[in-house]
Amino acid sequence: MIQKNRLGIVMSDFVHLLKTKDLKATPQRLCVLKELDKKKHPTIEHLYEALREENPSMSLATVYKNLSTLKEKGIVIEVNISDGKMRYDIYSHPHIHLVCEHCGMIQDVAYDETLISYQKELEKREKVKIGKVDLIATVESCRYCKN
Repeated sequence: MIQKNRLGIVMSDFVHLLKTKDLKATPQRLCVLKELDKKKHPTIEHLYEALREENPSMSLATVYKNLSTLKEKGIVIEVNISDGKMRYDIYSHPHIHLVCEHCGMIQDVAYDETLISYQKELEKREKVKIGKVDLIATVESCRYCKN
């Protein structure tokens, strides 16, 4: 049986994903990606705590270093929200981060054709190739915390 993660990625795809970005599939990188996949938008502290449960010898410096490398290669993105703590997400497809100011919930929302068309128009107008677009939409309250 093939096991898929919450994003629909087969676990061996993490190895392939790293290789497509010219990165070695080190145990540390794979652990970080697998843990990011389990959690929805964790802070560095939450990510580190979870990684330490399975890998007690992993240092915070190792987590920072691997996150930094994965960010540089476009595999992981930072989501900056109003509480001042960066959240992390695997960049598997273009999507919007819908952030609730009231409860802090972060929800992934897929792009629609309008945004994809706008990106293509922007590339043409500015004569550039956009690698990725990071969008954060902030709401006062969400469906999880509405009264």
